[in-house]
Amino acid sequence: MYPVCEELNVTMFINEKKFITFMCTPDNLKELAIGHLFTRNLIEDIDDIDSIRVCNTLKNIYILSEFISIDEDFSLNTVLSSACGSSPIFNLKNNKILESKTLFNIKKLKDATIKMFELAKKHKKTGGMHSCAAYNNKRDIISIEDVGRHNAVDKIIGVCLSKNYDFENSAIISTGRISTDIILKCIGARIPVVITRSIPTTSALELAKQNGITVIGRIMAREPIIYLNEARISK
Repeated sequence: MYPVCEELNVTMFINEKKFITFMCTPDNLKELAIGHLFTRNLIEDIDDIDSIRVCNTLKNIYILSEFISIDEDFSLNTVLSSACGSSPIFNLKNNKILESKTLFNIKKLKDATIKMFELAKKHKKTGGMHSCAAYNNKRDIISIEDVGRHNAVDKIIGVCLSKNYDFENSAIISTGRISTDIILKCIGARIPVVITRSIPTTSALELAKQNGITVIGRIMAREPIIYLNEARISK
């Protein structure tokens, strides 16, 4: 049998109530849940979660939290496919423009992207996985894979949150196109620089502009495209 991408429906329960079902690669599921809740502004820190457990079949994630309050209107009682995402649109008015002064060198960002591809073992095997990496001038690159690009973003943010990563002085690198849902997640996590080997959408650029986010496309090209807020990027 030829190698294919593993995809499983995984349902997250919060305080014994069904919240959402992901279509995702069934690994790093705790990090997926943590990152998703964080980017939707449902938690402010990992300590807001009292307990998190993944069942043996990998089909359910159980979260207990006194901090999180879920009502029927807020819950996404549906399946979130690997091709789309959900994000905290309702909280945008409370967000401040990102004003991070951290400077990133374009060559080092390219090197970080190359490293991300080197770490992408599942993609090398199947050819069909997305990768997402967090890069900080002071730390080694952290990378993760998933069948869905937005799942990969949630997972990497969950990993970083558990490691007390400095989001406001970091960059996110993705293999997928940068759409509105990806920018919304970065707004929720206060990440100032978003990078892709692909390109952003028009709506994503408009949202990034409104919130002070630097967007770089075609990172592996000879001349990457810095769409917005290029003052954070040195050559």
